[in-house]
Amino acid sequence: MANTEKNRFFIFTISILFILLYGSGFVGAKLGFAYAKPLVFLTLRFAISALLLLLIALIVKAKWPSWREAFHIGVAGLFLVSLFSIGTWVSMDLGVPPAVSALIIALQPLSVAIASHFVLKKSVNASQWMGLALGLLGVALVVSKNTSFNMTYLTGIFMSFLGLLGLTIGNLYQKKFCSNMNIFTGGIIQSLASGIVCAVGALLFEPLTVHWTGQFMFALFWMSVVISIGAISFLYILISQGESHKVASLFYLVPVATAIIAYLVFKTMLSPIELAGMLIAVLGVGLVNVKLPFKNKSLKTVSKESN
Repeated sequence: MANTEKNRFFIFTISILFILLYGSGFVGAKLGFAYAKPLVFLTLRFAISALLLLLIALIVKAKWPSWREAFHIGVAGLFLVSLFSIGTWVSMDLGVPPAVSALIIALQPLSVAIASHFVLKKSVNASQWMGLALGLLGVALVVSKNTSFNMTYLTGIFMSFLGLLGLTIGNLYQKKFCSNMNIFTGGIIQSLASGIVCAVGALLFEPLTVHWTGQFMFALFWMSVVISIGAISFLYILISQGESHKVASLFYLVPVATAIIAYLVFKTMLSPIELAGMLIAVLGVGLVNVKLPFKNKSLKTVSKESN
């Protein structure tokens, strides 16, 4: 019982840290767009992350995967890291506000729950479906006043949905094939794979100009170290220890965190509707993660769940 309580507290702590850090990532990315285009920015970010992870892996003597495992880790990274990052960053560069992009990413619980139900044959109870719906309503209210449409904006919206697709597929793929991935060596592989994809994209579609201002260097540090290593590591821990649709429910709170951090950084005022949406999103997350008293007692141990 004590171990179970400690595990729950551990998951809760990691969840809160993940929400705060991941939410700050949308704002941190926007801070750097005035000084480098998204794919150039991402290439630098992943290069720095890969180098730092390599140093950590060598220091702690982390276990390296086999070639077969490395392949699966790389594939998961192309979706979970590369496609997600490219989609959301290009989206924000096209004018989609960080909170709106965060809203679209917050749809992930719905897509993961549906995919888990039909593909992985995982059960999702009625209260959890209701929680997913409430969470979606909440984040919609949070960003409702930002909705405006033109062709560039619609392209940005499409790119955010592309990022959502990558995050959803990557979440399930990593859960199925890379549940025992070492965070450090696996992170190196995924950062390198993502960096190569972004570098090719930058060479083909973007000017390779970088303005090395203090603000850009801070944004690069935040995204390369705090987000790429900190938040992403927290995400991988949650994916490996929690049921996929419950892990995904945390994304409902990311736009809430993004809205708050954007207010602190950009002084964006929050309306009563946005505040109400935050409360609804919190309620939705609570329903998604609730453990019903009549739940089957023969639950699989969380830490060993591999699906």
